[in-house]
Amino acid sequence: MNNTGIKYSIPLRSMWERFHDWTVRMHSQDAGKFYDIAYRYALSRPTQVEQQAAALQLNFWHKDYKGEFLHVWFEQKELYDFLQNEVALKELESIKKYLSVNGDHLTERDLYDPSISYNYVRHDIALHVPYLEEGYAFSFCLMPDNTIAVFFADDDDVGQIHESEYIIAKSRKDEDGKAVERNFRFAVNLLAYMECFPECIRKGVPTSNNETAYQTKGRNVRLGTSEKVLEDGQTGAKRPHMRKGYFKCLSSDFYKNKRGQIIFVRETMVKGKSKTVDMSDDKCKIDEFKYK
Repeated sequence: MNNTGIKYSIPLRSMWERFHDWTVRMHSQDAGKFYDIAYRYALSRPTQVEQQAAALQLNFWHKDYKGEFLHVWFEQKELYDFLQNEVALKELESIKKYLSVNGDHLTERDLYDPSISYNYVRHDIALHVPYLEEGYAFSFCLMPDNTIAVFFADDDDVGQIHESEYIIAKSRKDEDGKAVERNFRFAVNLLAYMECFPECIRKGVPTSNNETAYQTKGRNVRLGTSEKVLEDGQTGAKRPHMRKGYFKCLSSDFYKNKRGQIIFVRETMVKGKSKTVDMSDDKCKIDEFKYK
């Protein structure tokens, strides 16, 4: 696929620009020194909320500098929109079980009370989406109480969405509630999609004319659209129309050989409601593209 000329969103853009400007002013490439200075500034903010927001944005940048983020380059913006808006979260508990087994189990101390530590599962993702202005990066965490928290940085905005907030947001009709629901749903669906269709993941960065102040240090993968989420007859279309459905992890002993795999359940009306199950034809690729 030739992506020459496509503009991609740049995650953590503002922090990378701050670091770039600092290196020019100070004639130094010492990222550790920059981090220390910026961290002291973050803790000098007048309120704890502002301190936490500044520290979160800085910590995201530092993880990215150290190559800890997986950079995901969407080959079609339609796939990004699809995972945000069209795929329901009907099987959240089964997806959590899968992520608990397959994620990175970490121990971390609380930022403001080092005497407190907790264990959790985390996935760090930085997104590059065609024709999207705002950059987006998030840290998906499965917490010790088996609830999900999504920490995110969206250009200059940072925040977090806990599973309890998502549940409340589903019943809200205002734009803020819709944004909470959409962003939480996207984080879960992206991880499920990559596990369900690993053949859609390819190593490397697309050729584009982006001008950035940095080069991504972490792993880079391109993410394409599986034909199995397209409507019949739309395969290969320039702007594919995708089929609504949801992801599910097969956890019952009934499934025997397929137990533990994530599938995509698409719904179709044919003289009543029927469901078609889709999954990867190339499960051997999963280990090659495990993300952190």
